[in-house]
Amino acid sequence: MNKIISIGIVLLFFAQFCMADIIETKTNKIYKGKIIKTSEKGIAVRTEEGNTVVIPKNQLARIQRDKKVYDFLNGEIYYLEKRRPFLPFSVFSVSLGAYSVTKFQDYQKNHKKAEEAKKEDPNVQNLKDESGKDLAMSIGFGICSVATWILALKPMEVKVPVGKISMHVSPTHIGLALSF
Repeated sequence: MNKIISIGIVLLFFAQFCMADIIETKTNKIYKGKIIKTSEKGIAVRTEEGNTVVIPKNQLARIQRDKKVYDFLNGEIYYLEKRRPFLPFSVFSVSLGAYSVTKFQDYQKNHKKAEEAKKEDPNVQNLKDESGKDLAMSIGFGICSVATWILALKPMEVKVPVGKISMHVSPTHIGLALSF
């Protein structure tokens, strides 16, 4: 049992060690790497290429580590959760698809009636033939059904706010409290 726990802890620390941070500056430069040191001048980042970059604290816009995001522009910390709105959109998709099939059946029925009316008396024009309208509605609702099914399978990002970033101010320096 102890071996299993120790292997789990090693894997957990290995995953934490290999996890890369995504740092975005106010000038929209994105750095991917590991934060190795924070100082008064800025944050030192070892990029995935192996370079060490120092980013000044006043240039930081956002730091993302796994699902936790530190947004310095708004001064907030939040989690990104990817959710799939499968149930509501799939129910909506099925109902649109069923209506599309119903309208196609109405198209076939009305089209047959129009053809039979033309066979009985070729001189009379059937002005009440609305089979084209049913076909157009069937195609439109079929396209909407496919689109909502795609939305049901597409992940959506939801921001869950955690709290504010705390800044400490003293007469000699300004400190920024970050917890990683």
